Amino acid sequence: MEIEAVLIDWAGTVTVPMREMMMTAVAKANVSKEILTKAFGSFQDYVGGGDSLFHQAERGEIGDDELLDHFNTVAPGSGVLFDIQSPASFLHAPDRPEMITFLEELVNEDITVFLATNNFQSAQELLASRYLDTGLVAAIVNSALVGARKPEDAYFALCLDALDCAGPNVLLLDDQAPNLAAAKGFGIQTILVEDNAEPAIQQARQLLGLVG
Repeated sequence: MEIEAVLIDWAGTVTVPMREMMMTAVAKANVSKEILTKAFGSFQDYVGGGDSLFHQAERGEIGDDELLDHFNTVAPGSGVLFDIQSPASFLHAPDRPEMITFLEELVNEDITVFLATNNFQSAQELLASRYLDTGLVAAIVNSALVGARKPEDAYFALCLDALDCAGPNVLLLDDQAPNLAAAKGFGIQTILVEDNAEPAIQQARQLLGLVG
């Protein structure tokens, strides 16, 4: 089945791996291990189902300020890790250079790419400046703006509707297995991106017919 479009996750996929993102942010914020444990404990089941305040913020059901207040209450000082205004926020994590090169290749091949991210309302401007305004992606499907988050079925249904593509004609690259499993339910082709992103990139290039 020919792939017409690519969905690509942001945190931990386009950016450096998730653990590296968070550890760098923690070092910048000078947050103690105890505070960090309390903050992450409030996530509940982040990648699966659930209805924590974190999930609600990523669906846009509550504002970012309410989420930051929550983190600063349960783990005083941890809000800076999630605050777009803080230079210590994980939202300022650097991209993987190899992923940017891959996105540039997709642009040159006229392959439609959507950034598919579970994120906050406040992150949209930053994401747009880094990827949309630079032409690396055609659109950003930000969970907080569409009212659904991966791995919810509604999220993938929205993506396919926006792409006007059938699932088998779409490829998803993501670093979270539950997201890939949910996407497969729509027939979407999937690739797991691990700490070493090169194997995933090469697999994607093969599926897209970009290898000689």
